[in-house]
Amino acid sequence: MKKTAAFVVYASLASSALFGFSPAISAHTMTKTTAEQSIPQGPQAALNSIYELAHKGQMPYYAKGLKIGVQTKKDVHHKLGKPYPETGQSSFDLYHAEMGNPGFAFHYDKKGKIDEIRYFGTNVEKETNIGGMTPSLLKKQLGPADSVSTILQTKEKKYVYRTGDYELEFIVGHDPDISQHELTVVHINLIKAGF
Repeated sequence: MKKTAAFVVYASLASSALFGFSPAISAHTMTKTTAEQSIPQGPQAALNSIYELAHKGQMPYYAKGLKIGVQTKKDVHHKLGKPYPETGQSSFDLYHAEMGNPGFAFHYDKKGKIDEIRYFGTNVEKETNIGGMTPSLLKKQLGPADSVSTILQTKEKKYVYRTGDYELEFIVGHDPDISQHELTVVHINLIKAGF
C-alpha cells in the first residue's frame, strides 16, 4: 500500500513538472474529510451525482454548495483557495485535478457571481469517472439529449441536457488516455438555461 501511495505521489509530481503545473496541494485538499473527498466509483454513479446536483445549479465533490447565480468569485476563493494562475488565455478560475481530486473551472458574470462551472473529472483512473461516460451511457441514464451539436474548432460533440433552470453540456471527444477510438466525455459544463 505504501509503495502504491508513493508511486501515485511521484507520478503526480512528475506529470505536474511535465505539464508545467505546480505540485503544491491547496489548503482545501489538505483539510477535507475522507467523506468529502470520496468520488463515486464508476461513471454511472458519477453521472447520476452530477445530474442530480445540476438541478440545483451546483456540481458535486468539493464544488458542492457553490451555486450558479448565487455564490461569487470571493466565495469560490474562500472555499477552494487560490486558483492556478491565469495564463491570459482564459477568463476561468482553474482548479486542476490532483491527488485523486477532480478538476473544476469557474467563470463569473459582470457582478462577480458564478455563471458557469466546468468539471474535468479526475486524472487518476479516468475511466471510472467522466472518461467512462460515453454517448450510449448518457442516453441510457438520462435519455436522449435535448440537443446535440458539433464544436467547429475542436470537432467535439456537445450533448445538452436541460435540468430545470440549468443546462448540462457534455463535451464528447477522443481522450487518448482512455482510448484512441471510443468517444468519451472530456469535460462537463453547467450553465443557466437559455444562454
